[in-house]
Amino acid sequence: MTKVRNPILPGFHPDPCICRAKDRYYLITSTFEWYPGVALYESEDLAHWRSRGGILHDIDLRGIPDSAGIWAPSLTWDGERFYLMYTMAKQIDGYFKDVENYVVTAEDIDGPWSSPVYVNASGFDPAMYHEGGRHYVVNPMWDPRPLEGHRKFNGLILQEFDFGKGMVGESKVIFPGSPRGGCEGPHIFKKDGWYYLLTAVGGTGRHHSITVARAADLWGPYEISPFDPLITSWEKDTKLKKSGHGNFVETPDGRWYMVHLCGRYLDRADVCPLGRETALQEISWIDGWPRMIQGDCVPADEVEVPDTPGIPDVRTAPENQEDARTLSENYEIRFHPGVCLETEEWLTLRGDGGGRIRLEEDGLHIRGGDSLTSLFDQSMIARRWTAFDFTVETALVYRPCHYLQTAGLACYYNTKVFYYINVSYDEKSGRRVLSVLSNDNMEFGALPEEEAVLIGEDVEQIRLKAEVHQEKLTFSYALDQGEYSQLGPVLDASVLSDEHAAGWAYTGAVAGITAVDNFNRDSEARFLWFRQTGH
Repeated sequence: MTKVRNPILPGFHPDPCICRAKDRYYLITSTFEWYPGVALYESEDLAHWRSRGGILHDIDLRGIPDSAGIWAPSLTWDGERFYLMYTMAKQIDGYFKDVENYVVTAEDIDGPWSSPVYVNASGFDPAMYHEGGRHYVVNPMWDPRPLEGHRKFNGLILQEFDFGKGMVGESKVIFPGSPRGGCEGPHIFKKDGWYYLLTAVGGTGRHHSITVARAADLWGPYEISPFDPLITSWEKDTKLKKSGHGNFVETPDGRWYMVHLCGRYLDRADVCPLGRETALQEISWIDGWPRMIQGDCVPADEVEVPDTPGIPDVRTAPENQEDARTLSENYEIRFHPGVCLETEEWLTLRGDGGGRIRLEEDGLHIRGGDSLTSLFDQSMIARRWTAFDFTVETALVYRPCHYLQTAGLACYYNTKVFYYINVSYDEKSGRRVLSVLSNDNMEFGALPEEEAVLIGEDVEQIRLKAEVHQEKLTFSYALDQGEYSQLGPVLDASVLSDEHAAGWAYTGAVAGITAVDNFNRDSEARFLWFRQTGH
């Protein structure tokens, strides 16, 4: 057996769903406003996970609010095809949820994936169950009526789906909900003649958990487990906070495991800058009910998985740099056309950049787009924060001619909360200038003009660095081959978190390289390399 430390996917990886097919495990997570839609990972042994990039590429997320977009995807395999269900959340505030649910299919995980087929709009987090060549969809029913006695979560509904006809037959509420809160992220599977329903309850925060119910018939009635909840972080102290929302997978030797989301707090503040992450637990079956093998509902920091012959333990002896990156927080890339940014886990906002981001032999060229508060055409490419103590660095060549043109390095949560060390233009001196922009829930700040750094005409390369130590964030800069110098004060990194960002906040902090041009849209920054180093 091999011990695996949780979380298995650190950083912004919420709403995990796992599926075993073709001697592989496939794990997907939500991506919300980030592109490509639905992050995909592959493993042969549950211990070593490889990024396969994203699945949804033909999507337009322009105008999608923060933390809307692609919600809670579900991946199933019926023995012949993969089925990916997902929610496109277009508006999520107030009483209403304007959502649409779709399904795409493929014979191979790499595609080609079919065009999206519309399913329904009655709620979000849909999942598909397959039996006897027929397909069934389960999802929460949303009730927006602001009337006394009405619940927004109005039970889980089940209805048959036909790829030629759409939803067929009547829908039925098969599970009214848990006494501990509304139900989301449902999954159905069958074992030993019982239909099991897994659902996330208690919201997405501190009281998050998973309830299991079973029935002798697919349409119910479903009985809640006597061991409810299956998992929660609320009843006992654990580093894996917010634990909930997940599903099961069976290994070839008959073991059962569960993936679930979780969040880790800073040492001195109950906030999660890394967002919600993905963890793994082993499941045992007692009298027909699943329980975690530790015997209670508290998630374990470590879990054992069976060794798989022929797979080296890269965590103790990495043979190449790609394997080493799965071990640590260390990552380095020199940008050139041969790089696959998608499988290197780079994300863009609300689309593929619309041609403004391209790889050339001399680096990554980013043409200036919208501001960092825009919901439309930002020119940003970013990687997730995956640790509490790390450094990110980059080098760029950039010669703006107007103060509305900037480029640099951003520590970014969403349009409402970010920090941005950037190169711009000072019209008074006629020189480039280095400064720091902050946005704390739409309250903006910048370095005083006397603290900004003017850049000489002879400087070609500008290096930028962000150092994060728990709640402390420091920016530095270096010109050409010079030494780094700190720019601005120590900043509060804890604001880049689910808990601090205003409104719905379901993602996580990222380190992004970006260019903004609100003048002529013709300026371009060239980034040479990017480095991420764990402490």
